[in-house]
Amino acid sequence: MIAMSERTTARHPLLTLASRAIDMAVLARLTSVEVLKPPVIDLTPADPAAFWRESRVSSPAPVRIADEWTPLEGRAWRAMELEGDSDGPGTHAGSRRLLATAHVRRDASPAPVVILVHGFAIPFTGFDRWLAWRMRRRGVSTVRIELPYHLRRTVPGHESGGGYFSIDPAHTRAVVRQSVEDTAALVAWARAQVSPHVTVVGTSLGGLVTTLLAAVTDLDRVLAIAPLCDPPSSFTQRPPGALQRRMGMLGEGESFWGRDRTIARQALEGALAPLVPRLLDPVTRGDRITLVRPDNDLIVGAAPIDELAAAWGTALWIYPHGHITVMNAPGMSERVVAYAVDVDAHDGDLRMAG
Repeated sequence: MIAMSERTTARHPLLTLASRAIDMAVLARLTSVEVLKPPVIDLTPADPAAFWRESRVSSPAPVRIADEWTPLEGRAWRAMELEGDSDGPGTHAGSRRLLATAHVRRDASPAPVVILVHGFAIPFTGFDRWLAWRMRRRGVSTVRIELPYHLRRTVPGHESGGGYFSIDPAHTRAVVRQSVEDTAALVAWARAQVSPHVTVVGTSLGGLVTTLLAAVTDLDRVLAIAPLCDPPSSFTQRPPGALQRRMGMLGEGESFWGRDRTIARQALEGALAPLVPRLLDPVTRGDRITLVRPDNDLIVGAAPIDELAAAWGTALWIYPHGHITVMNAPGMSERVVAYAVDVDAHDGDLRMAG
């Protein structure tokens, strides 16, 4: 299938320089986030279809309301703290408990619920909170998940995101699957308690979780902004030289995955195959999925997003920005809100309003 591409704005040299500079600064910061280095590293290839068949996505854990209050929007809304059991590696409380915050309309409404999935190592949920607030102003309910090893699920004494990824692919596979299972539990809760129509919006790591969820669950609408949709490629081709050297991909150090980027990528292409969405036949139709690809993305890279869009036949929004600056691209937030909100329920399908 051929993806539907749309380039939104013209290239600009200063924008390109600024986008790349900011992405490089973020890459430098990410090198300080703890990545687990276990004594044993298992690079055995994993089968994508079998991996997801063994997951809990098709039978998600129950979600319960742990707390409730009246939000700033007023008494027409309910704000709720959601909890549920979660199954993943680790012994800290965050590895065993799903956490999310929901803002739900009190009246019966056909408007969709929008679930927002954040990016890697975020210290707070400012971007998702702002998007959710804008969406609620348009009348839809929202749910913001907190991924394992992040925010209130952070390992005590560590930074948000510390320990999510590991040199051992088995750990990374398990935590990403846990993230998808947690999001699937929220989808099931939202459909049963709020609205039959659910939109999922994910950014960066959240885009990986969102696209993997779309691969194994039927969703009404999906938007993935700069998704980490090919971890083997991004983990080996995008890091700066200092991180490559630390990982042994420049012929130095401990050489965890291989002595150069090519060998390392080949090893991860097998071991992390279940985390590459394009290798899966999606349950969600391609015409319900949109990907956002920044031209100057130094963290994920443009090629993996193009490849996923082509494989699944999705819409593709192309921006002359970087991985970070695309989130603040002119008109981006308005477009994201419109995509998630402006839908009509008709014969079980969701159609763009107007």
